[in-house]
Amino acid sequence: MKYLILILFAFFVLTGCKKSNTIPGGKNTEPITKSNNPLPSAPIDTDAFIHQITFSAPFQLVTMSVADVKLTMIYYENVDVLIPKEGYTLSFALHLTEDFSHSSLAKLDYTTVDGAGNVDFDWVDDNLNNVTDKTVSDTTVNSIAMKKINVKRQFTFTETFADNKGAVAKQDSLYKLQNETIGFSSYVFFTKTYPTSTMYAPINYFKK
Repeated sequence: MKYLILILFAFFVLTGCKKSNTIPGGKNTEPITKSNNPLPSAPIDTDAFIHQITFSAPFQLVTMSVADVKLTMIYYENVDVLIPKEGYTLSFALHLTEDFSHSSLAKLDYTTVDGAGNVDFDWVDDNLNNVTDKTVSDTTVNSIAMKKINVKRQFTFTETFADNKGAVAKQDSLYKLQNETIGFSSYVFFTKTYPTSTMYAPINYFKK
């Protein structure tokens, strides 16, 4: 059943600006939370609204280490997927995918470990029903009851160079980068596929 909801204000997770926790090189270790909120203005289709995804994510951490000629980059995914509680109940599956195309991780091979303990090559399950590295909790945004699904997964990327010098040089160049991002896309399936929501979060590269 469809009905009108008069006015819904978009919510924002404010960007943190703390400078106290820094490491040599000027990098800030305080997470900077970015939020994507495509909630529309009223009047809206209630069915569409309750199945609409929003996000919240701090900077995405990538730690780097060099062993001989190989550079290993471990990406620690950390993203909150939010959906109105009613839409969460009326859903068969929530899907989440990552987009590395705006980062130096693009086109590199990676491995992940699934819920059964299997090591997967260049693949991660996008159906959050099957993801064990998550927590689901209740929250409220602008008096709207929401479900927050926090997803934390580890992706291990590797790149091999001709010599150790090349691997160290690449690590040093990544450490200086400040403008790369990882994209997240999510949608709900419940008798049909609902529109996809997308956001981008910044990457911070750190040396181990």
